[in-house]
Amino acid sequence: MTSILRWAAAVVAAMVMTSCSNANQEASFCEASAELQKVDALSAEVSPSDDAATRGALTQTAAQAARVAKEAPHEIRRDAELVAAFLLALTNAVNNTKSEDPLERSAAIGAAQQEFEDQLSDSVAKLAAFVARTCSPAP
Repeated sequence: MTSILRWAAAVVAAMVMTSCSNANQEASFCEASAELQKVDALSAEVSPSDDAATRGALTQTAAQAARVAKEAPHEIRRDAELVAAFLLALTNAVNNTKSEDPLERSAAIGAAQQEFEDQLSDSVAKLAAFVARTCSPAP
């Protein structure tokens, strides 16, 4: 009987630890997602003609998207990683081209977009729905 109680206690302890771990992971994910929304809103205010600011904003947005992907729960991680990879590719396209050569930059941005076009909108929609469902306060 004692061994059954110990086993049951171990199972309950494992369940509590898993539950707390999931709650902590979701909290970290939600915090990272909220910060990404703030960074993205600030990036929208950057003038595309200000090359240094554009590069900085994209770099910051890509870094925060990578944090979101890192903190993402398993069920949404693949989509978060895809969004982060796209933002990194877009950042690299801008950073590896000169603003004085708009054709080269447009081609690089277009190539980055084309690489992700089949999956990006679906992943963005899934990620947004997951954030809304998981990170919004309960009614």
